[in-house]
Amino acid sequence: MGAGIMKWDWAHKDAIAYGIVAISVANMRQLPVFPSELVDQVLLGTVVPVFEEQNGFYYMLNRDGHWGWLSKPSLQITDATGASAWEADERAICVANYGVIRSAPRDAAPAISDLVACAVLKNVTANGQYCQVELPDGRRGFLEKSLIRNESTLGQSTITAEAIYRITGQFLGIPYLWGGTSSKGFDCSGFVQTVFRLLNLDLPRNSRQMAEVGETISFDNNLAGLKTGDLLFFGNTLRRITHVAIYLGDGQFIHADGTVHIDSLQPGAEGYNEYRHQTLLKAQRIF
Repeated sequence: MGAGIMKWDWAHKDAIAYGIVAISVANMRQLPVFPSELVDQVLLGTVVPVFEEQNGFYYMLNRDGHWGWLSKPSLQITDATGASAWEADERAICVANYGVIRSAPRDAAPAISDLVACAVLKNVTANGQYCQVELPDGRRGFLEKSLIRNESTLGQSTITAEAIYRITGQFLGIPYLWGGTSSKGFDCSGFVQTVFRLLNLDLPRNSRQMAEVGETISFDNNLAGLKTGDLLFFGNTLRRITHVAIYLGDGQFIHADGTVHIDSLQPGAEGYNEYRHQTLLKAQRIF
């Protein structure tokens, strides 16, 4: 049995302040300059502890355990009391790939902010087709109710094969982006993270870390022993895992590799991926 599912606790004794991401996708850089490598993304409504300020950036810790720099305009800075208040309010999570918050409850109203899957908002009121929501910086606007769910209800449903098919399928065709963890662009682990965040499970940032979560599953040459939702890991050796995918059953798996798409591990099947078949190392069951 591997490590358990992550439980995010944003409070940190060494933090000098707290930030709440105030834009749809905040790009985390390795260094506090815009040309620096993209190492992660932090989504709207996420509370993060801040440890340093430099060159118009804040050094912070993401909920997936990654450290890096976010630009000042991407964060609403507050203290522990403000962060606690945001976390305690009734909040909604975006379950659609994309959405727009508008200044009035109609499609033609000016946009206030865009949204991606897993963005978190304060849910204020609901009326008809629209609900009023609040951003971390206090701006309010209107959003179609069908795009969000109450965050508190995410953990109330049993994870099923049907849920895995539905959620993974909504991301088909989204392009690959190194460091991407949003529906604007995924890397392999960012895709897996997002799928399971919508199932109320928080996973670590990269494939090597994910490979230690849950229970290791044995399988034979015909993949017997695997079930829909198991995580598949690929690489040259167990010490050099380089890729992760989600098993869908019948030899098929879905992953972010060029785009989010479905391949097969069964020789002769449509979409057979010989390279991934030859480099499959292990499987983990996390629910």
